[in-house]
Amino acid sequence: MGGRVNLDTTFLIDLHREQSGRGTKGTRQFLESHSDSRFHVSVVAAMEFLEGFADCARGERCLAPFKQVVFDDQMARRASRIRRELRETGKLIGDLDILIAATAIQMGEPLVTANEAHFKPVSGLECISYR
Repeated sequence: MGGRVNLDTTFLIDLHREQSGRGTKGTRQFLESHSDSRFHVSVVAAMEFLEGFADCARGERCLAPFKQVVFDDQMARRASRIRRELRETGKLIGDLDILIAATAIQMGEPLVTANEAHFKPVSGLECISYR
């Protein structure tokens, strides 16, 4: 693949579970088979992921290998257009997922997720499944 990819919250959760020995979901294999790629994580996905930890330091260790992308004003504008389009077509998804999608689109990166069908209504978003 090469290039850059953006990791969704589902990937981060499954990676943590896999690293903790609580299931194999294909995250490690995906990282190994795409070792020539640079992996990014939206701060929104990082926030969703860290919500699952009473002690954020444990979650931060899982996020450490990935560059976190700060949500900026251009991403906010993109998110507003995405939300409007989804609302108008009756296919609205969660606001945090819209922010994650907007980040990936604005950066010109595919989103690595287990929820391809969930993100399908987002125009211009390329999704890659790791499962």
